[in-house]
Amino acid sequence: MTDDPLLIQQIIHKHVHDVRNSINSLGLQAVLLEDQGTDPEVAATLKGMRAEMTQLEATVKALQVRFTEPQPSTVADVDLTQLSKQQPSPARVRKSKLLTPQPDAVNLAGITASETVLIIDDQAQNLQLIGTVLSMLGYKVIPASSGEAAFGLLTANTPDLILLDMNMPGMNGIEVCRKLKSKACWADIPIIFLSAADDKNLIVQALECGGVDYVTKPFNKAELLSRVRTHLALKRAREQLRDLAEDKDELLGLLAHDLGNDLAGLHLNAVALERQLDTIPARCAPLVANIVRSTKTVTTFVQEFLANQSAERIQVLAEPLDIRAILEAAVERHAISVEAKRITLLLELPDHPILANADHEGVPRVLDNLLSNAIKFSPAGSRVTLSAGVGSSESAHFSVRDEGPGFTAEDQRKMFRRYGRLSAKPTDGEHSTGLGLSIVKRLVDAMKGRIVVESKVGAGACITVTLPAGQSETIK
Repeated sequence: MTDDPLLIQQIIHKHVHDVRNSINSLGLQAVLLEDQGTDPEVAATLKGMRAEMTQLEATVKALQVRFTEPQPSTVADVDLTQLSKQQPSPARVRKSKLLTPQPDAVNLAGITASETVLIIDDQAQNLQLIGTVLSMLGYKVIPASSGEAAFGLLTANTPDLILLDMNMPGMNGIEVCRKLKSKACWADIPIIFLSAADDKNLIVQALECGGVDYVTKPFNKAELLSRVRTHLALKRAREQLRDLAEDKDELLGLLAHDLGNDLAGLHLNAVALERQLDTIPARCAPLVANIVRSTKTVTTFVQEFLANQSAERIQVLAEPLDIRAILEAAVERHAISVEAKRITLLLELPDHPILANADHEGVPRVLDNLLSNAIKFSPAGSRVTLSAGVGSSESAHFSVRDEGPGFTAEDQRKMFRRYGRLSAKPTDGEHSTGLGLSIVKRLVDAMKGRIVVESKVGAGACITVTLPAGQSETIK
């Protein structure tokens, strides 16, 4: 599944713009209510609401800057297909030579590096030759004449890259590589194999066991250096992206906490205003209704936006779950929503537990997204049906069926994309971000499940999620 990054950026800009408009609308409604000369209790509620809105707007601005403005240091910075066209700095010049044909005589002038390279080769001549060239480029070189010797050195020094001879006495290159990849502390070190054999099967074995490249002997020094620089650049890019992802996760946690507090306060004040309608002039009732609606819009978007961001790096823990119990709990959570729209929510379940091996947080999130969508797009007076069962000894499933407008063929092609806006519109003016089904797809994929959509335009839809079956020993 691929998404257009530029289109997503435009949609996020629009959503954030809508959220900020909703916040501004809330502020305007509060000012208008204050101008009506309401009693002291209502005035205190409005004052608290305006304070929450001020804090919420500041937090949303931070969200906008972090996730909708161009980010520095992305993978494009090390796009190796473009390096030969860029010459802004010595570091860039170094990378630009990666794809440029080089003569065997390498011009070392002005080229420096700081990474460490471990060379593992049983031939002293190769260790000396490669080590000399890399040292002249500024790399720190650690030579090892065998796999066993290399592991002794690795306990004290973690290199940025390893050049590994394929054929050595004792542990051969494949065995050394497999042992390196089995250890978490060394698994991310790129390994370039060196071998005098130009055997395709050996090359395949080298790459399958974890090698990133393969250079045949006698090697061209310029080619070897080009491969070294290429894979060190890629390693730096991966580390940079990992750091960005960790920063993003940390910021998401802070935003989720701050936004959660702001929205909770705003929601409580909106509810308090609704309860004080009898003390407010009748002409103010529409303003209160607008405040409640705008609060709901802001809350929906922020919750789904943060859920989508966290789903990008979700880690699931599969364990035996009773799907029947999860569906029953979901019915209770959505009782108020279906009652407000006069929708009948039906539950069709067997008498026995339905066990799936899945994540105890992921399944409720999937179900809540599917159920809220079904309610959102169903007309008043219609039915939404939840059902579940066991498909085979190896799978369990649950379904959400509605009597809404259904999905067109075009809808079904894009329904699981982020911000995929579908042809149908919510039936009661509810807000839709286009994120819910994208989150569902990521979660189900992470739990090794699958999704099947059955729909006819104008005749509703049925979405079925199938998950691996669970064992009955320890049910959550």
